[in-house]
Amino acid sequence: MNKVWSVAKKEFTSYLYTPMAYALMAGFLIISGYFFSVSVLSSRYASISTMLGNAGMIMVFVAPILTMRLLADEAGTGTAETLFTTPVTTGQVVAGKFFGAFGLVTLMILLMMIYPLVLDHFGNPDWGVALSGLLGFWLMAGAFLAAGVFTSSLTDSQLVAGVSGVALLLLLWVIDWAGGALGEPVQSIVSHFSVTEHFMDFNRGIIDTQHIVFYATMVVGFLFLTTRVLDSRQWR
Repeated sequence: MNKVWSVAKKEFTSYLYTPMAYALMAGFLIISGYFFSVSVLSSRYASISTMLGNAGMIMVFVAPILTMRLLADEAGTGTAETLFTTPVTTGQVVAGKFFGAFGLVTLMILLMMIYPLVLDHFGNPDWGVALSGLLGFWLMAGAFLAAGVFTSSLTDSQLVAGVSGVALLLLLWVIDWAGGALGEPVQSIVSHFSVTEHFMDFNRGIIDTQHIVFYATMVVGFLFLTTRVLDSRQWR
């Protein structure tokens, strides 16, 4: 666990030394702030639910940008061999890099607490729904990051990793649309794999363990696939 923490700390610190991280954080908060303002002013309702739904779509693009360099950069610069010959396992490296990126996203989500605080100052928001929505958003963002780490392991090009990550997350975002068009029983099956479908209950103030398990399974699954991809490369 100490080795995972060391890798995570290194990755998280490296983000703080790059202007890209601050630009992404600022851009994300500005756009989510715009959604927050428009939804509250138009509905006259003290809620962040609409903002979180729209911000989820923005995270589809933010997560791959944050993760595209994590493993693709190691392969592209030739430092992967050095990294994987150190006394850490492939799984520990993958987990550490994921948690490093997850730490930055967690910081971004903590900064989003300003929105319900603003509502609390001027109105009477439902804090249970707000905190449930933020929890769901945090879990969904973690799943997005794990998918981004996976696509980063497939190539030595950061650009290809980023585009592939966006494409994969967009597919996961809209997969329930196909189910809706095809009707039952396809819709029921597809809804189980829809990241938006599992997020909706959180955004209504409902915390269901099956949704937590879904996002946790996505994280573990994508990190496992990433480890397998990297292990297969080492044997070539």
